[in-house]
Amino acid sequence: ETLHLTVPDLTRMREYRLQRIVQELQKRDLAGVLLFDPLNIRYATDSTNMQLWITHNHARACFVAASGHIILWDFHNCDHLTAHLPLVKEVRGGASFFYFETGDRTTEHAAHFAKEIQSILREHGGQDKRLAVDKMEIAGLRELDRLGIELFDGQEVMELARAIKCLDEINAMRCAMASTEIAMAKMQQTT
Repeated sequence: ETLHLTVPDLTRMREYRLQRIVQELQKRDLAGVLLFDPLNIRYATDSTNMQLWITHNHARACFVAASGHIILWDFHNCDHLTAHLPLVKEVRGGASFFYFETGDRTTEHAAHFAKEIQSILREHGGQDKRLAVDKMEIAGLRELDRLGIELFDGQEVMELARAIKCLDEINAMRCAMASTEIAMAKMQQTT
């Protein structure tokens, strides 16, 4: 059976997604967006790592500058998972500041991360301290506030960026649905 699927051009799709985020940031005069939501990180970078665990343990983060520069904080020793993604310009570690990971040193880790964000904003936003954030642990939010960084709704930025799909995204969804249907049919045949 022929499924009449078109394989998406992933390079073009990734570039389109980055441009959608950049457009939303520039519309709002924001220096960048800081992402912790794994779905938003996937959209911005096309990278995944322990998606379910990361959903409730924010050990990954991503900064997208209004210029399009992407920095990804990944889990310990996971740089290899994004080595094939040229839009990710830097991979770092140290975005974890939740109790399971940092225990009674959570505030210390959050303060370190916030200072790193402050430095990144200086480098990529100049005097602009306007930062969108999608989801963040309370300790990190407090530390960014303490540094005087103006925070805005990153969920809005990302939802509007993701709202308009390009043809490559539609083709990717069609391929994903077809492979899921094939897998489900094979499982049903064995039961």
